[in-house]
Amino acid sequence: MSNATFVQLSAHTGENFEAYLSTPARANGAGLVILPEVYNVNHWVRAVADSYAADGFTVLVPDLFWRQQPGVYLDYDEPDRARAQGEEVDVDGVVSDVGQAAAYLRAQLGDQAKVGVIGFCLGGRLAVLAGIRERLDAVIGYYAVKLDQHLAELPELEKPTLLHFGETDPWVPQQTQESVGAILADRANVDLQIYPGTGHGFARNGYPPYNADATAVARQRSNALLATLT
Repeated sequence: MSNATFVQLSAHTGENFEAYLSTPARANGAGLVILPEVYNVNHWVRAVADSYAADGFTVLVPDLFWRQQPGVYLDYDEPDRARAQGEEVDVDGVVSDVGQAAAYLRAQLGDQAKVGVIGFCLGGRLAVLAGIRERLDAVIGYYAVKLDQHLAELPELEKPTLLHFGETDPWVPQQTQESVGAILADRANVDLQIYPGTGHGFARNGYPPYNADATAVARQRSNALLATLT
């Protein structure tokens, strides 16, 4: 079992923003920042955070869109509104928020505690950029969108990284997957996995196009990387 609540974090600018904090009954000493889809800190990603807390991680899920309108956490029946939020997001600002979230976790766990980041969709894009720019120890991205906009920065990704892509994902097309793969393929710190016959959101249990087998394999691979944090 985990305990969950919302806490206030401080941005670099001094403003406060909300994050969902899930703490384990038995902490393993490591932290995780989980970055949600464009639907933001909704019930699904909170359940994901709780599942990692059940594994011993102390987990934070920050509000991605507080600069636009704080506390807008959407269900999956509002895709247009969610995508509109995603198009307006302050990418650089949220990436810096990830650094602040990691610092918050280290304040709780100790300055030498290792902190990883996991992101889904838009959150996957932000996770990769945070892995480049912020003090983090591992990066996991599920179907990270728009990485083709950051190809020049990707060679700076030096942290242990695992990227999951769906083979038929319309939001991360094959051309993008190939472009990212061409840059990262020879990097010993990066593991790029493509899941045959799966699309965008294949790990979102309870909602199509959820693929249970791919999700289980992806979680197993993710757990293997996260084990290096503890």
